[in-house]
Amino acid sequence: MRRYSLRRRLIAAVLLLECGLVLGLSGATLLYLWREQMHGFDLMVRGRADSLLGQVHDAEDPNDNVAINLTALDLRGNDLWMARDEGGRTLAQSAAWSSEALSSFGTARAPHDFRVQGKMFRGLVLHGVRQIDAENGSPGIARPVTIDYAAPLKPVYESIRRAAEFLAAASLLLLLLTAGVLALLLRRGLAPLEELSRAAGEMTPKRPRFAAPQSAQATVELAVLAGALELSTQRLEEAFVQQRVFVNDAAHELKTAVTIIKSSLQLLASRPRSAREYARGLETCMADCARMEDLVQRMLQLARFEREPASGNVECDVAGVARDVAAHMERLAEIRAVKIAVEAPSSAATRLEPDACASLLANLMLNAVQHTPEGGSVTAAISIGEHVVIELRDTGRGIAPEDLPHLFERFWRGDHSRARSTGGAGLGLSICKAIVDSCGGEIAVSSRLGEGTCVTVKLPLMGSPETVRELTTVV
Repeated sequence: MRRYSLRRRLIAAVLLLECGLVLGLSGATLLYLWREQMHGFDLMVRGRADSLLGQVHDAEDPNDNVAINLTALDLRGNDLWMARDEGGRTLAQSAAWSSEALSSFGTARAPHDFRVQGKMFRGLVLHGVRQIDAENGSPGIARPVTIDYAAPLKPVYESIRRAAEFLAAASLLLLLLTAGVLALLLRRGLAPLEELSRAAGEMTPKRPRFAAPQSAQATVELAVLAGALELSTQRLEEAFVQQRVFVNDAAHELKTAVTIIKSSLQLLASRPRSAREYARGLETCMADCARMEDLVQRMLQLARFEREPASGNVECDVAGVARDVAAHMERLAEIRAVKIAVEAPSSAATRLEPDACASLLANLMLNAVQHTPEGGSVTAAISIGEHVVIELRDTGRGIAPEDLPHLFERFWRGDHSRARSTGGAGLGLSICKAIVDSCGGEIAVSSRLGEGTCVTVKLPLMGSPETVRELTTVV
């Protein structure tokens, strides 16, 4: 994957946005200046044409009716103009006037643009009336005059060009200043993020704990990320510790099992023995091998449930599985003189694989039966509400309050003396918790010494609760 700089992208994005704004503002400014210049230019051209009209007077030549006094006018030498009387006779014209200019004016009275000899002009046609010999209250004689007047647009173009150059230089300077200020602000603004990344980069397997810097915690946008990183690394550290404890405990349990088998074999080979003694010794070794095999299988089972979350498209009937497990536990319950029962609706579907559900209930029932004295009872009550709830109650001797927080820890046993007699390795409840966690459920244990223990399991419900819940009891 190609890497990119967030800072550069932000600067580029802001500069592109600013360029767009500058172009839009500059274009609007130039358009406004052009309109104002052209309006002023039109007023100037009309004013010059009016001044030319104002110089129309009686002609000294009797054959001429009117003439124009050019000595009183201050007209530009590069302007194009011509004055005509009502008969079309030319009264006066500029030195630059030509037949091409006459054809370019046309008959339009409004100001308009045209080109003469490669140069752009803007002009108008003024039809005016000059009152001659207006004295003693007499209106005088009206003399219609037509004036064609145009001025070159080059000054307007030059003015707009200078304005455009100024705007371009100012915009470029503004962009450079913005880029520098933005780079400085981003460097300061992203400093907490860089400190956060450096702190995260200092994590190692020997030092997995992450401590967010104060600058990141003080930044609102980074405080959530910093908190999430701290929580994640805390969980990671706990997982590392748990993994080390698991490996150490597993090695200890396996070493103990191997030592027992080795001791049995050494004792068997210490002196000549009869065939019956050899057979009894081999039976003991086989039992120890079976116990070690069961330990390995439980470890693998625990690892599988912790690694693979429950699939969303699988389901099983908890009620049916509970009845099957109780039926398999019936022989053991009879041997220990414990009554086992299941109270459950006809069906209760949950998002859990059938073998995982069977392992969950088998571990819970086995623990309950093993810790219930003769004449006691074990009851698995299943109900349906927002969840499928399993309550496994026994009438055993209970669990000490100081032992309750450790029940789901791997290889933990409250009574270490029972390991050989019951075959327990301290993984049963850990497996149960891993199964329940894999489907998003909850498991909790409550107990009173001398009264018994209740394990409550909440599993996600598949579908809607049944309206009729027929309770059945399996003894």
